[in-house]
Amino acid sequence: MPERTYTTHDIAKFCDVHPSSVMHWINGGKLRAHQTAGGHHRVTREDLIDFLGRLNMRLPAELVSRKRVLVVDDEEETANLIARAFSRLPDFEVETCGDGINALIRIGRQPPDLVILDIVIPKMDGIQVCRVLKEKPETSGIKIIAVSGQKLPFSEKKLVDLKIDGFFRKPLDLKELTGRAAELLRDSSAPRKSARAER
Repeated sequence: MPERTYTTHDIAKFCDVHPSSVMHWINGGKLRAHQTAGGHHRVTREDLIDFLGRLNMRLPAELVSRKRVLVVDDEEETANLIARAFSRLPDFEVETCGDGINALIRIGRQPPDLVILDIVIPKMDGIQVCRVLKEKPETSGIKIIAVSGQKLPFSEKKLVDLKIDGFFRKPLDLKELTGRAAELLRDSSAPRKSARAER
């Protein structure tokens, strides 16, 4: 999908200035832009966010790209705790489900950016869910953080082999969990880090 771009009029509306001011920023080298074949200026979302950040301007809602998180845990209280921790942060929208089959159905309909996946869940365990996601090209890029309150029946090296991006033991440190999630999603183009016990 091509990257979203913005016109000088779009940017003028965001910044509450005249389009000529935006042209001054572009011509002065303050705001990076490219020209279309028809001679119109276009600014990428990334360059616009960088520019607004340098001016200490608040990002308009249209520019905030919220990351989707699916929490898969059959312990409703735990799932709700995780969901609340993510919903307090402005960059995430979160939903929950309680079993592996339902998780795969939801992911098939609308793939999230990140799955918080309990290893021991009904109908299809977290390891099986992870295998299915990683085998399909359309879901193989989804970040996965595994969680478990039980002793794993296998070596944690298996989590690395499954390409799981992180592992947390219950009871969860929610601040560390959301921090790791933000790090993964902010740096999703970087080389994959090994899964490791975060707690």
